[in-house]
Amino acid sequence: MVPRRATFSAFALAFAFVPGQSRAQQAPATPTPTPAPPAPYVSIEEEVSPNYDDESGSSSLVNVRAQLPYVAGAQYVFRLKLPIVTSAPPTAVTGAGDLALFDLAVTDAARGRWLEGITIRVPTAQNDSLGSGKYSLGPAFGYESQHGPWTLGFFQQSFFSVIGPRSRSPVGQSKIEPAVTLALARGWSIGLSTMTITYDWVHNEWTEVPVGMRVAKRFNGGLSPLEASVEMEQNLAGVKGAPGWTIRTRLKWTLPR
Repeated sequence: MVPRRATFSAFALAFAFVPGQSRAQQAPATPTPTPAPPAPYVSIEEEVSPNYDDESGSSSLVNVRAQLPYVAGAQYVFRLKLPIVTSAPPTAVTGAGDLALFDLAVTDAARGRWLEGITIRVPTAQNDSLGSGKYSLGPAFGYESQHGPWTLGFFQQSFFSVIGPRSRSPVGQSKIEPAVTLALARGWSIGLSTMTITYDWVHNEWTEVPVGMRVAKRFNGGLSPLEASVEMEQNLAGVKGAPGWTIRTRLKWTLPR
């Protein structure tokens, strides 16, 4: 007959051995995937505003955007945006506006990435009413995170005039764009519209507080680099000369890295 003390010792050794074997047989933890590096793209976007607050008429604006990643000891992206007014109310004019430039460092995180850098406004407007007439400069940063089918994040920029004629009004604005997107089947997605919320530090007021939705489709096959989207948003800030509703359509081409 086996002594009770020997039986207890055998069970204790077996109990300690089995979990150790289980832990040894477990596969190593899968590392968190690193987000894909930002891709170069070009896009063209049309904004149609059927009405304005306290002003009659409608307008159409075309935004040309581009992004170019580059590496210089770290990962960076260069972005630009050029607005072109193609139609306007009777009292306004058409033509190109001020050019917006962004130079951003990209830092990968566990589930997303940070963007940090500067934005510059170049007075390229063809008419005084289409631009500020001043060079403006300020910080820009943002964050984007992936959680299953959800993409969450924001992008913020502030710029203030630093060079320009004294006859033109100073510039001081902060803009923030919240981002919420839900990926669906077959390349479809829904989410918030661009929603560029703008505060004017010169006039101390919110000039744009838009709320809207976006529907997008990413094409496969021969059109795989192409994404098309439609947005509709309403500006909740009652500022004279600001659009009430905006309908935005966009075509975006992703280029090979």
